Amino acid sequence: MARMSKKLRIGSAVLAAIFALTTTATAALAAEENTQTESTAKPEKHHSKAKGAIVGGTGGAIVGGKKGAAVGAAGGALVQHHKNKKAAKKAEKEQKQ
Repeated sequence: MARMSKKLRIGSAVLAAIFALTTTATAALAAEENTQTESTAKPEKHHSKAKGAIVGGTGGAIVGGKKGAAVGAAGGALVQHHKNKKAAKKAEKEQKQ
């Protein structure tokens, strides 16, 4: 049976330790999130129209050039605007109840 080099064994041990730590930390966070009540839940975040325009413009530029960038930017901003309106309507409905 061939022996592994010392560097390979140390690297494998470090990788295994990192994997074990991340999986247990993720499980602990998931358990903590499940114990939160609705009153302590985070409010819905604001969707930035500028970010939507940047992402849409980039995608449009890749697909359709200059005109595609303009259309994509407008579409991205519109999507974010719709998300904000939807979140505001949801918050208003929850507040009435």
